Amino acid sequence: MKRHAMLAIVIASTASADVSLKLDHEPISRHLTMRPRHRAKTGTVATTNSAPEPKPVLAAPEPPSPQAYDEPAQIRDLQQRVTARFNLGYVVDGTQLNLNHSDVTLDQQFAKIRAYGFGEGYLSTHGVGSESLSSYFAGRFILVNQIETKNADIPGGDADGNHKTPPPIATWFERSNLEPRSGWAEAKDFLGSPEWAPLRIRGGEQYIYGPWVLHMYGANAAWEGKLIHANLYGGSQVPDYTVDPTLPEARAGIYGGGVRVDLRDLHSSPLPVTVGIQSVNLTGGAKTESSRHNQLELEWRPRKDIALIGQARTLASKFVDEHVQLRARYHEVTNFVLDFTHRASTDWIWDPTVLDPDPVAAKRYLDLGPVLPQLTGSLRAGTLIAENVDVYARGAFAADLASDNSRETYSASYLEGGGAVEVRVRRTVAIGASALTRQTERDDQVSAEIIDIPNQPDAIPVNASSQMGERGFTELGVTARMSLGARKFSLLLEVYGRRTRYALDYCLLTEGASDCRSALDTGVESLAYRGGGRAQVDAWIGQRLRLFASYDLSSSLDFAPNITGYKSLRLVMEGIY
Repeated sequence: MKRHAMLAIVIASTASADVSLKLDHEPISRHLTMRPRHRAKTGTVATTNSAPEPKPVLAAPEPPSPQAYDEPAQIRDLQQRVTARFNLGYVVDGTQLNLNHSDVTLDQQFAKIRAYGFGEGYLSTHGVGSESLSSYFAGRFILVNQIETKNADIPGGDADGNHKTPPPIATWFERSNLEPRSGWAEAKDFLGSPEWAPLRIRGGEQYIYGPWVLHMYGANAAWEGKLIHANLYGGSQVPDYTVDPTLPEARAGIYGGGVRVDLRDLHSSPLPVTVGIQSVNLTGGAKTESSRHNQLELEWRPRKDIALIGQARTLASKFVDEHVQLRARYHEVTNFVLDFTHRASTDWIWDPTVLDPDPVAAKRYLDLGPVLPQLTGSLRAGTLIAENVDVYARGAFAADLASDNSRETYSASYLEGGGAVEVRVRRTVAIGASALTRQTERDDQVSAEIIDIPNQPDAIPVNASSQMGERGFTELGVTARMSLGARKFSLLLEVYGRRTRYALDYCLLTEGASDCRSALDTGVESLAYRGGGRAQVDAWIGQRLRLFASYDLSSSLDFAPNITGYKSLRLVMEGIY
């Protein structure tokens, strides 16, 4: 009986005691290495308050996971007051001639090899001399060794009979030069008042982005508030297309400004709409025409993943260019972009300073023909599948809106389609393939009879007419890419091939044939194949020095059998400090 009574007393006292199911210390282990507390399972632990708890022996915390291999490396501290960057490069372009070809005079028409060096430098300061003062300087140089041949029998040379031989691949420069690109100083937050903090004033050689990218000497005052962005600028045009010392007398004066209002920042009732207007005015010089260009812009974002943007540009109070773009995103990895552009025949030829419609005007920078009305559109879509397959597709069209008597080769109608896919087979290796095809509408040059007159060439279309140019092309490409991470090391190998069908110079229609596609084959070559490849290496040595090398190789040209192909080697070194 006494035993039963003692057992009842013990059970009752135990039931009345407070039992805690919360783990308030680490389990004690003197011989085992335990996981950290955040991975331990919660359980019932009997505790007593009669003795102090010994300090638990815990394992060291697990090291943090390594940085992702594609995480960009930090280049410099954004608070650094002085930063500099330079690029130094060397290029060698070359080709070979087919010695078995009968045309021996071609060797005197161009140089088989051309080498030149180039460099670019950038320097920026922030807070030097004054906390509100910033500056930026950029320039480039080119060192070219012009090749000259001496032949007094060929007209066009100098007094000694020397002729400048053009390079195998044409470029815009002809001689060595040193050219500054930007040099400006900017003052911001110089009044010391929070109300005037969005104001900044910049003066010097700079770029203005508006209806056209303007390069000018002058000043720009801008207000970059949360609701309103506005700017006013004025100056003179920088001669980007020539180094003629007499050109400053013919520079165009530039002045203009713009206002952009983001209604999403309204305090009371924000709207997903942004409205903007810009105006550029050019005063006429000896080689430019006075003009005024205005551009209206409206952006609507009803949702975070949808944006509709419309732009319209006027010249002399007439609409000459309209553009509409729709951007949409689905599930963070799928993007769509739809574009439509209409251009009128009264638009500028190349930039706002070139308005002369004369197709043979000497001041035209590119031989693009007269401006003709055209409507273009494109649809682009890209997505990511299974986190390692990138897919891209594109379709485009162009409609020539010119009349039959003014159509020319540069604005012909076409249909275009293409796509690309890239598969990351390993963490650092990706294989890709691409395809592109375009079919162009050309006018047929029809001859009812081919007349063979000795020593007299057959009639062909006039230059730049709608009867000349490619009728269609198809291009295939394959790439292999290896990357060890952003700003570390990457290698790219690319191989491509292209098939081009050119419009016939003339064709002979037979009974039942409606156009040159079904006409009698006259033996004139109109089909050409072209292939080539590229190897590219991009390596970073530390975080400050980058080395880049690229080698391009092209196959021979079917329409130029005396040239075996082109080769080009580019070496670039870039430093950031």
